[in-house]
Amino acid sequence: MSRYHSESVAMIGALIYQFPQLLPLFNEHLDDNEGEVLPSLVMADVVRWLTANVSKNPRECEEILAWLDMAYSHGSDEQRTVIAVSAVEEIPAPGEAGSELRGMLSPRLAENDPWA
Repeated sequence: MSRYHSESVAMIGALIYQFPQLLPLFNEHLDDNEGEVLPSLVMADVVRWLTANVSKNPRECEEILAWLDMAYSHGSDEQRTVIAVSAVEEIPAPGEAGSELRGMLSPRLAENDPWA
């Protein structure tokens, strides 16, 4: 495992630790990938979770996005890429369910939004 991959795996672990409500999706990810953590896939799963939960629990989604902003601002290039490509770019297109997440992005993360 490269240092960069290790940094992204650590970031995913910190995210799941901070938001235990994401643990079921992480456990499913581990089951599907023979115990291997694939940070880009986990991050895409997190966006699907956010999309499914934004209308009933917007505050929780805002907190997760704020955490991602913090991780992006302090992260390595690899961590930033995982967040930009596998989270921000995975937010549903304008007009689709979950696209309101786009309005919750910090200015820093919004710079990675392909719809901006």
